[in-house]
Amino acid sequence: MTAYYVVSEALTNVAKHANASAVEVDVDTDDRLVRLAIRDDGVGGADPARGSGLIGLKDRVEGTGGTLRVESRPGEGTSLLVELPIDAGESPDAS
Repeated sequence: MTAYYVVSEALTNVAKHANASAVEVDVDTDDRLVRLAIRDDGVGGADPARGSGLIGLKDRVEGTGGTLRVESRPGEGTSLLVELPIDAGESPDAS
């Protein structure tokens, strides 16, 4: 469920804030991890430290033992790179 939430929230943020013309979602799994990469070509400048909704997203990901990295230079779009452990009670099919 966490993977679904991450993608849903990221797409909502793109629609609300990014002014993007394209967004790409990549999902990859192995025996240990679900990896998500959500990238847009929008305005960039997203910063979890400024109190945005990315804080809640980061907290949820870290609550599963996962990691979330945000790359978002102004004018260059935003990338969310997420790793979620499969052994945290989720299977790749359920994510």
